[in-house]
Amino acid sequence: MNAGSPSSNQPDIPVFTDGLGERLIATDAGTGEPLQILRLRAELTAVPSFEFAVRERTARLMNFRHAYYARVRRVDRLHPDGTLAIVSDHVEGTRLSEILRVAHARGLRLDTNAALCLIRQILQAVALLHDNARDASHGAIAPERIVVTPHARVVLVEHVAGSALERLQFSRERLWQEFRVAIPSSAGLARFDHRADVNGIGMSALALLLGRPIEAAEFPHALPDLLRQARARSPLGHEEPLSDALHTWLRRALHVDVRRAFSSAPEALAGLDEALGSDPSYLPAPVALESFLSQYAAFALHRAAPPPAGRAAPPSQQQEVVPPALLPDTGDPVDRPHQEPVRRGRTSGAAPPDAAELQDRADAETGVDEALSEQGRGLRLRRLRVPGLLLLAIALAALGVQWCRPAAAGPSGTLNVQSTPPGVEIFVDGVNRGMTPATLAVPAGSHILELRGQGVPRVIPLQIPAGGHVSQYLEFADAPTTGMLVVYSQPEGALVVVDGHPRGNTPLTLAGLEPGDHEVLLQSNAGSSRHVVTVLAGTTASLVAPRMPAPAAGPVSGWISVNAPFTIEIHEDGRLIGTSDTDLVMLAAGRHVLELINRPLGLRQPHVVQVTPGKVATVAVDLPKGTVNLNASPWAEVWIDGARVGETPIGNLELPIGPHELVFRHPELGEQRHAVSVTTSAPVRLSVAMQ
Repeated sequence: MNAGSPSSNQPDIPVFTDGLGERLIATDAGTGEPLQILRLRAELTAVPSFEFAVRERTARLMNFRHAYYARVRRVDRLHPDGTLAIVSDHVEGTRLSEILRVAHARGLRLDTNAALCLIRQILQAVALLHDNARDASHGAIAPERIVVTPHARVVLVEHVAGSALERLQFSRERLWQEFRVAIPSSAGLARFDHRADVNGIGMSALALLLGRPIEAAEFPHALPDLLRQARARSPLGHEEPLSDALHTWLRRALHVDVRRAFSSAPEALAGLDEALGSDPSYLPAPVALESFLSQYAAFALHRAAPPPAGRAAPPSQQQEVVPPALLPDTGDPVDRPHQEPVRRGRTSGAAPPDAAELQDRADAETGVDEALSEQGRGLRLRRLRVPGLLLLAIALAALGVQWCRPAAAGPSGTLNVQSTPPGVEIFVDGVNRGMTPATLAVPAGSHILELRGQGVPRVIPLQIPAGGHVSQYLEFADAPTTGMLVVYSQPEGALVVVDGHPRGNTPLTLAGLEPGDHEVLLQSNAGSSRHVVTVLAGTTASLVAPRMPAPAAGPVSGWISVNAPFTIEIHEDGRLIGTSDTDLVMLAAGRHVLELINRPLGLRQPHVVQVTPGKVATVAVDLPKGTVNLNASPWAEVWIDGARVGETPIGNLELPIGPHELVFRHPELGEQRHAVSVTTSAPVRLSVAMQ
């Protein structure tokens, strides 16, 4: 790898694997920050345009930054095997697919308001991308690429991979089977556009409302059955059908209701808010999600805790794999460090039950073995705190009487926490315990220590012995004062001179650059080019020079612009140099012989273009025509792209290749809309039944 590349003590142990490839955790050698490396499958990168699409989308979105997205730093070739990898910031949290799997397997109930809180965050994140990059999409939205942080926040990862998946030209069934990417149906090839993003959000929303992952065999044919199975669930376990408004929103997001399907995430977000506003029982508040994550974290801690002394753990506990834990957020006023656990209400004539009886009931309800340590009891009571508050409100309203008894204190130990610099917030099991340095009394047993300083919070599992003393010391890096620069050129090997100082040859990663503007000179046998790059502290700037221009006085390069209703690859001398998805493609000044290609549509056109230094040359695409044959039963008027073309039957109608929208209209039977993709290879035949 280049300078500043990631390193890891265990670089070959994946932390997550799916159809895209393996994820590894590493450390940036220059900054010490944690990174996540997506090692892409070789079968994907064998497609020639796949790597170009990944690099192009990464460079294009390099300056798109938001807390909803894991920042993609660069695309690398890993040594020694040359595997293509996407290097991103590591996000602390758990993938939504894992949360759904564990919750379903262990019977953890995800209530509707918690699910809606996640759905709305996902919509907000994708709407942000659609608003800021109107012709770009995520393209690979699925629970496998959504991370839920310990603070109940959603972060979307690997958002630069979708455009590359489109180059594979897989069927929508294969895209679902291999990548869990749900693409809406279309007459031609799968399109990774805003509609596809909404469809992916709809599938994630359906999984959340079902409370389980959607299996490989269930899409797309089982969608109607899954929609019927989706029900609203309360924290207390009550189930009822979804409201008509929410059910309709799901159908529109999943493109089941094609005529009213959402075309973008901002439209779907507005539709969800309208649906939720019509039913006051739906409240996507963070407290509902935090309550569920507290249960998830407490369950993980219980499964990780050792069995009580003198008693072996049940076989089921010894064989099961412990799921990754999510830590509960402590920002909500309900989560107070010293609040006593609330017991279930009883009628006013009966004596209050003792602590042992209440504990036995809790064990029976949660399925946990009755012999647990004192520390285990405390964790379970913390997990049940929010549902307990709901039970308290119900009991006070109905009966007016409530008893409460504090749990017996168990043995404790001492925890000493220090950091450099001092003044870092300390959280033990999600509860704020002050600032470093500090010495704390902590109950004996397993705990999660979290220190929140600069950068990513540090999370450390601890075992506190009864009467013992445990010390932890951590160093936190100061706020970054420099930035990084990544330089690529075509061909590789160009000398990079930054502010008059030679720094190496492309591809090159430079760390420790002062914030501000830097002059970058690229030199090779083909010529040289100058660029001004702005570097910000704590960020990585990118410079991509697709082709080294020839030396000349004044401007030495220009641009070409190719406008088309679909993606066209631009080739020169057999090499892919860009696509029509990019507004401008830089070329050296002079005469160029280009070839415009779209293989699925049968387009292959040569073009000669003269590039003027510092100016844009427009390349006009002469679209060839294909034929369509249309029929309807009993009959229908046909409108194509908003223009009336006649009544069925219509034969051998010539249309330019590419996507078209067809509308069949009958005065009594309504209308039907269909999308078709016209090619030069075979005529399109479409027959509809007007019902």
